[in-house]
Amino acid sequence: MIPENIDRKQVLKAIEEVKKTEIPKRRNSKKFLMKFEDSYFPPKYVISLANKYANGEELNPEGFSGGSESNDFLRALGFEILEKKFSKENCTAPRYELRKTTSSKVHHNERCPKCKQTIEKLLEKIYGKVERNYKFEVGTHPDDYLNAAGYDKLKEIYDALKNCRGFGEFVKAATLPNCDFFIPNPGFMVEFDESQHFTLPRKIALERYPNDLRLGFNRAKWIASCDRINAQDNNPPYRDEQRAWYDTLRDFLPAVKGLKPTVRLLARDFVWCNLNPEYASDVERFKEFIKNASDPWKIEVKGKEEPNPFFSRIIIADEWDGNPSKAKALLENVCEKWPKGQKVKFLVTCGGFVQFDWPKSMSSTEVGDNKNPNEEAVNALVAEAENYAKLVLGEELSDKLRQFTDYVTLGIDSSKEKISTTQNYISQLHVELVFLKDLRNNDFYWTGKSYPTLGQQNGLVRISDLKSHFLDLKDVGKVMILGCHDLTMFNNRNWKNTGECRKAIKVEFRKLANDEKTKIVLHHPHTTVKTTTWRNAWSGIREILSSVEQYAGAGRYHEPNRERSKWDTLDNVLDSTKCGRSIDFVVCK
Repeated sequence: MIPENIDRKQVLKAIEEVKKTEIPKRRNSKKFLMKFEDSYFPPKYVISLANKYANGEELNPEGFSGGSESNDFLRALGFEILEKKFSKENCTAPRYELRKTTSSKVHHNERCPKCKQTIEKLLEKIYGKVERNYKFEVGTHPDDYLNAAGYDKLKEIYDALKNCRGFGEFVKAATLPNCDFFIPNPGFMVEFDESQHFTLPRKIALERYPNDLRLGFNRAKWIASCDRINAQDNNPPYRDEQRAWYDTLRDFLPAVKGLKPTVRLLARDFVWCNLNPEYASDVERFKEFIKNASDPWKIEVKGKEEPNPFFSRIIIADEWDGNPSKAKALLENVCEKWPKGQKVKFLVTCGGFVQFDWPKSMSSTEVGDNKNPNEEAVNALVAEAENYAKLVLGEELSDKLRQFTDYVTLGIDSSKEKISTTQNYISQLHVELVFLKDLRNNDFYWTGKSYPTLGQQNGLVRISDLKSHFLDLKDVGKVMILGCHDLTMFNNRNWKNTGECRKAIKVEFRKLANDEKTKIVLHHPHTTVKTTTWRNAWSGIREILSSVEQYAGAGRYHEPNRERSKWDTLDNVLDSTKCGRSIDFVVCK
């Protein structure tokens, strides 16, 4: 999704940058162009660059769509979008025509009345009957919900709003004001939230929602939007508290009335009136918005009753593209789901949990021999990855995580076309890193894969400094941090078939691990769906390193190239990849 804080000025800066540099071949547009001052630019690439000026980094093209999403976003900022057409006489000579759907160059206003009309028609296309401005005959005071399951939380939120700015009498209506839309079948509300809904009082309310309250929107995103937008409506003076309270009641009402969770759409997320209810593709697209409006992940917490857990792992049992914004939002959601009163030493993520674009300025020449790369190239890649680590683990999120863990690890890869498995051949230049952050002092440590698979060894920028895998943490002891395939250095079964160069790496690494008297091992595989994948390597760890007391690996439970029937059960996989007590957050769509 395109960040909503990108504005016209930042797009203009991106245009200036494109004028001065060459457009990468893979970033040229096949179907559409943005026209500006008689020049033409690829829309999606311009948006990616504009994000640098808005949020400090180029936006990963895998995190948002070309076509309608990019075009509508730029049209809303007043830019002209053209469709590429090719003449029959000369298919290599493109001519450009305005699309008929091009909208006005006037900046789109989130209060656009046509947006709500369009949403109503789209809902009708999907669900049939839709009640606009529907009224539920329910009260507005906490005592009206005295016998409801959520009464205690509602009372807590109500009191917190009264104490926010001292407005004790902000409830004026006897019954709850109308909702935006109600869909009788299957029975849920849809709210269209404009900027005035994102206030300090709304944040105060959202932060007090019980973790088991089912919502049709991403609570972490709404809280973050309250921080970013921080709207204020002082007419009347208590208006923000009043609006936050009525929104809270609409979120709790499904639990009281037996409805499906209230869905919330953020007005600024999209130019909704650009969707056409008569186009099946637009209706399908809106279905996805409704589907994704709810918490984007289902998170099952395993081991929450474990006494004194040492590790926590995020196990993604689904597709995952490493988008930094998604990684950040997922960590926010994990904080919300964290078992009360539990704290661990390490929170571990999978390999490639975050991905970043390979720096344009770095060629294979700068890297040199990828198996023993130039130090300057490695440092540049690490610096790029650290920027992403800091972006994901911002100050606010780190404060939240600090309540639950002392250390967090992030697997950070440069983007590549294939996932790192033993079956995949990857010649594309790439790097796979792991960062550890000490949340108590905000220090970062890093290492990266030193023992590539045979299929990727010609493309991986290998971390040749084997000592980087070992940390001496005063409160824990010696910790060994491993990238995905690094654990295989302790597998004894394939020793005879290991080439001399790779065997030498194994010997040196094992000696280092012994000399360091390693106590804790943290492993960051990309995928693990079989108990046998790492079994022999973990056996080798136990056999070779008598000093190891506990270990954990956190690979994704997802492997699309292997038949699902061939996967082992998740519980067996989780048990086979740890030694020690852990809380595991299993994430899926």
